[in-house]
Amino acid sequence: MNRATKAKLLSSVTVACSLYGVGTAYAQSNVTMFGLIDESLNYVSNEGGHSAFTQTSGNVQGSRWGFKGTEDLGGGYQAIFTLENGFALNNGAFGQGGLEFGRQAFVGLAMPAGTITLGRQYDFLIYLYSMTNLFDTGTYGFHLGDYDRLGGERLNNAIAYQSPTFGGLKVGMLYAPGGEPGHLAAGSAQSYGISYSHGSLNFAAAYTSVNNTAITPATTIGVPDLFGTPQSGTIELSRISTVAAGGSYQFGPALLHGVYSLTDMKSGNSTAVLSTWEGGVTYWLSPVVSLVGGYAYSELNEARWGQYMFTADYFLSKRTDLYALLNYEHVHGDDVKATLFTAMPSSGGNQTIVSLGIRHRF
Repeated sequence: MNRATKAKLLSSVTVACSLYGVGTAYAQSNVTMFGLIDESLNYVSNEGGHSAFTQTSGNVQGSRWGFKGTEDLGGGYQAIFTLENGFALNNGAFGQGGLEFGRQAFVGLAMPAGTITLGRQYDFLIYLYSMTNLFDTGTYGFHLGDYDRLGGERLNNAIAYQSPTFGGLKVGMLYAPGGEPGHLAAGSAQSYGISYSHGSLNFAAAYTSVNNTAITPATTIGVPDLFGTPQSGTIELSRISTVAAGGSYQFGPALLHGVYSLTDMKSGNSTAVLSTWEGGVTYWLSPVVSLVGGYAYSELNEARWGQYMFTADYFLSKRTDLYALLNYEHVHGDDVKATLFTAMPSSGGNQTIVSLGIRHRF
């Protein structure tokens, strides 16, 4: 091939590449990697009658890493996706039952009329998460067994829609089919949420219902008798549903927040109702030091629980902080054991967990 032929070929390739670039210039894409590492050392006052020292990954926030991506499709449309893995730092294991992307895994379209996503994603009770003490007091501060799902629970096979924000108001709807042939409702779930934000005021309400799931109340909330008969193992529920509402208001360096949740559990012809209300305050002593105090009260059948939560947080930088947590639970009820979330039941009606930890974001 002579020089003239080579020059013509290179010129043709250059022109073709230039034309292709012009034709696809609108399709700007962006992929971001993100993550968070949270690890703590804990003292547990009573697990089965004995104290314990433990190490916990994801105490305040679950340890995670993942990818978020967008592609500009033009006309106000974007393709979006999120793949988020949860893991345990202390042993390297996958979280969420060993799923590779157990925290979130979805793809969808963002449009002027709202966002539609498909995959594993949070139900709309997540709208209330930032209004709870859980946001700052960690896993041990979750409500009983997280049965009300305010700690942030996901649904598989979910189809979700979120509206744009109009005047501070947005709504969301989700449906997750169960996938059982001939039984449309079996294993299915639905969720609806609304949130409003205006200046210092935030408010949210949501409802989620899940069909055909299971709970283990003896080990997760210390209750041996849920539906009128002794229960020591797994209980199959035909349905569990939660309705919740909450809000927060910023007063200078102080943030007041509170929520109420009502969870209805059905097994056969039996029903059990769990109600929880909580309130708390977050106060910034300085730009790098915050204190959180909160209380939650729960009722289920004849049992009554009180949870006290306290957090002190010191930021070494925008991405790294040190924290100290105190969680205490006291329960009144026949043979009911105090059981803070993810801990083993105590031998009596009281349980205390003290934690010291570090959190880093990237």
